[in-house]
Amino acid sequence: MQISGKKTILYILWLYCLISLYLASYFYTETIAHIPPYAEKSDLSPVISAERETLTKEDYSFIFEQTGLGRSAADELQSLAELEEYQRIYFAPVEYRCIRNSPVSSEEYVTAPQLKLASIEEGDILITRSSHVFSWRNGHAAIVIDAEEGRTLEAVVIGKNSSIQNISKWERYPNIAVLRLKNASAEERKKIANTAEKYLNDKPYNLIVGLFPRKYSDIETAGATQCAHLVWLAYASAGYDIDSDKGLIVTPKDILESDLFETVQTYGMG
Repeated sequence: MQISGKKTILYILWLYCLISLYLASYFYTETIAHIPPYAEKSDLSPVISAERETLTKEDYSFIFEQTGLGRSAADELQSLAELEEYQRIYFAPVEYRCIRNSPVSSEEYVTAPQLKLASIEEGDILITRSSHVFSWRNGHAAIVIDAEEGRTLEAVVIGKNSSIQNISKWERYPNIAVLRLKNASAEERKKIANTAEKYLNDKPYNLIVGLFPRKYSDIETAGATQCAHLVWLAYASAGYDIDSDKGLIVTPKDILESDLFETVQTYGMG
């Protein structure tokens, strides 16, 4: 009886530690759903003034750390007031809540949306870390197929086929990045987006595509997919391997870290 009692106590302690570890990791996961800017908020007017006709590399770096806007997005804004509005949003406090979107996965959404997406074009890739399975942030990815109408193509969640979504939901995530292929024309990027819409819409969701079936397939006969694989296959079919670690399974993080992209906009990523 004494041995049995000791085993029971050890089992209870083990279970307690396991639950504590899970809760700690879960709550830590929630704390990094939105990471504020590392830089201190600064005056933008010395960089954006009537006396300055061109911006230097250092100016663009300063604008990026103050607004989250990359060079292409910053160039499209016409006034200091517009940049200051993006800066206000970039530094504003964010409240969000976690919502379950499948039996095993959840996403965070802000309670009061204020983010504005800038300079979106066909072929752009959207990445968020907001999607997670318990405490593992697997993230989510999408490709813009119609910038004017605000349409994206996404493999959203287990149990549902890939589908066309409205880009407005991306303004509700507490963290996002907008990526654009470097050294490629708008026409080429739009062609990639059109190919994705033609061949990768309404495909079953498969979390382990890459292990089974294999990662690369002819896009015209592609079967099941998942969010990052859908985006990767669209670009791979055009000759661009955007999987930064070249692993069997491509993840949103792999795409985010690819050196083939420039960052158009980032928010809540730190």
